[in-house]
Order: sequence, then structure tokens, then C-alpha cells
Amino acid sequence: MTHSLLRSATLLAVGLLTLVLGTADLSPLSATDVGTSTIALQSTNAHPEIPGVNADIHLLHHTMLGVGGQPVPATTLLLTPKGTPPAEGWPVIAWEHGTTTPGQKTCAPSQTSELDGGLTRDGFKSDYSWQISQFIDAGYAVVAPDLEGLGPDASTPYPYYNLSSLARSLIAGVVAAHTANPHLSGRWAAVGHSDGGHGVLGVEALASEAKGLTFVGTVALAPYVAIEAHAARFGAEGRSASSEAGAKQGLMMQQFQGALMATGLRVVEPSFQEASIMGPDLASTLTRFRSLCSVAAIGTIDAAVKSKGAAFQGLDSNWASQPLMQAFLATNDPAVTPGYTLRKPVLIAQGNADPFVLEALQTPFAEKLQASGAPLTYRVYEGADHFSIIRRADADALDFLRQQFAR
Repeated sequence: MTHSLLRSATLLAVGLLTLVLGTADLSPLSATDVGTSTIALQSTNAHPEIPGVNADIHLLHHTMLGVGGQPVPATTLLLTPKGTPPAEGWPVIAWEHGTTTPGQKTCAPSQTSELDGGLTRDGFKSDYSWQISQFIDAGYAVVAPDLEGLGPDASTPYPYYNLSSLARSLIAGVVAAHTANPHLSGRWAAVGHSDGGHGVLGVEALASEAKGLTFVGTVALAPYVAIEAHAARFGAEGRSASSEAGAKQGLMMQQFQGALMATGLRVVEPSFQEASIMGPDLASTLTRFRSLCSVAAIGTIDAAVKSKGAAFQGLDSNWASQPLMQAFLATNDPAVTPGYTLRKPVLIAQGNADPFVLEALQTPFAEKLQASGAPLTYRVYEGADHFSIIRRADADALDFLRQQFAR
């Protein structure tokens, strides 16, 4: 299994380079002739109104191509503006949420009134429903998938941080939405926040799977990339902190990165052993960690770290060099994927007060992307944190989207 993943990482680098040269054949991010055999709308149900969102809302039950290579059940919300659609149909924004859970299927947008899988309920005000309301008011239909492994129909584990899964969740939702509603335009864009911002960075490579539709561009808000660098930075901040509380916070954030990646890797590589990258104190939290929504999951690691402090046996110093993990990150983290670039317009918005996705690590990724020739607009917002970036960048995001749909 190790050799197969390492080979996939190598093939991905080659595939991304060939994409730049004019083909769309990527591995594992390679477009597949999925057709109705893997993306099939099964039913459509009216969904309760969402406060502040002036839209007709339906929950689509459909299938998508899963990470195992077979069709799996999926659910997607379709929100359309009330009133008469334009002659060419409502332009479509495929919207992807951030980390609502490491693996609990009920922590999905369709299951909460704020469309955030419980983030606002549990104390992290996401502004996801507000953002979607802005898109609706601007005349866009919004396709919002729960993601593979999340939502009421999910029957397989959530493959956290898997770039092809995140991208295909959006693409399958868009295809199912066009089957369900004939009043949608064939032109669509992808917008995501945090891990959803990471996920939309994988859409362009697979967009041809949405047959007959035209993908126009990407908006990534605080995309969750550069994972190994984030873990290292948080660990260093913890070691240099002047207070015990600061030291434990840095250590907790470092452990959180590794716990998320180990959870995602285990889904696609069952042979992976958590003990190969971490000590028993962190490993012992993972079963409960995976069963919770995000705020409680973070709390599980926080409590474990605080109980032992500097004696906590967590991530190994070379955790990201373990062969399976190294290949997983090379395949799924655009910041370290060899040759990663984009050809269609992309906006990345980042707050410089974000404590989860750090501007100091986002900017080098953006600069690397620009140097590769990607048509990237990169904006940093003074004082914006991980969630306030949604409101701060809203006007720029809407203006960027208007430009892409007008082309």
C-alpha cells in the first residue's frame, strides 16, 4: 500500500504538469467519465427555510464517485432565488463548508439551520448562512454538498482532507442540481472556506466530469493548506510561549493538525497505523475525536493536552515523513504538491489575524502559485480572523465572481 500511495503522489506531480501543458489527465486528480452510473439523482425533498436566506431550498439525494472508486450515497442542498429565473438560468455557485467534524456524519450543513454542521451552535459563529444569503441576493443558485461521508444518507466514512473527494462532492452536487432543476445556467464557480477553501482548489482538475457545464473559476477563503508547516509553527509557538496557557495552546493546535490528517489518511489507507506517527496520549483520543463535531473534537484534544502539559506524548517530530503520510500530504495538500497550479481565475482571501490558518504560511503558497503562472488574485485583510474573513472579503468575492460569469 505504501508503494501505491507514493506512486500516486509521483503521478500527481506529472499529471499537474501536463495539465499546465494542455491536458486534463491528473492522477489521482484525474477526470473520469463518471456519467449517470456514479452521479444519479435519486430524490428531491423540500428543505425547511433557513433564517435570513430568501431562497427556495431542496435537499437532493444522489450518488457520487467515492474514494473507493464506487458510487456512494450523498446529499446536497440546492438553494435558488425566489422569483423568475433569467432566460439563461440561474448562474451556479458550488459552495463548500469548512471542517465541521473529523468524521461524524450528522455534523453536516443540511442538518443544521446555520448550514455549518453545528459550528455556530457550539460556539464558533461561522456566518455560513449569511454568506449563502449574499449569493442568493446577488442572483446565484447555490449548491451546498454535505460532502462524501457526511449527511443523512452517508454510508461510508468521511475521507477528511481528501482533495479528490472534496472536489467530486461539489461536482456531483452540481450535476445532480442540474438534473433536479432545469432553470440553472450551465456556468458555475466554486467557493469554499477553510477546508472547503482547500477543497475548491481541486475542482478545476476534475471539472470536466460535470458534462456539458462550464467551470469559470474559484474563490478560496482561508484555504487550509501547508499542513506540515502549520503543525511545525504551532509547535514552535507553544515551545516559545511565555505562559503555560500559551504553551498548551500551541501544543494543542499542533496535535490537532496531526489528528485530522491521521483520521483522513486512515479512511483511504486502512493499513495506516496511528502509532507510526504519534505517541499514546494523542492516539488514545482519536476514537472519540472522530465521533464528534469540530468544537467538541478540538475540546477532546485540548483536555488531553492540558491534563499532561509538556509530558503529553503526541505527534512525533518527523510525523509528516512517515511514507504513507508523506504521500497523503503530497497528493492532497496543494502547498506541497509538486507542480500544482491552476489555469482558471482564482481569488484567495486571507485574514492576517487568523489563528487557525496562518497568513504567514498562506502568503508563500499564494506567491508560489502566482510564480507558476496561475491567474491568482491574492488579498490579505487586516484584522480579519478565520470566520470574519467571510464578511470582510464578501464584496471582493462577489465582484470577482461577477467578472468570471461575465466572461
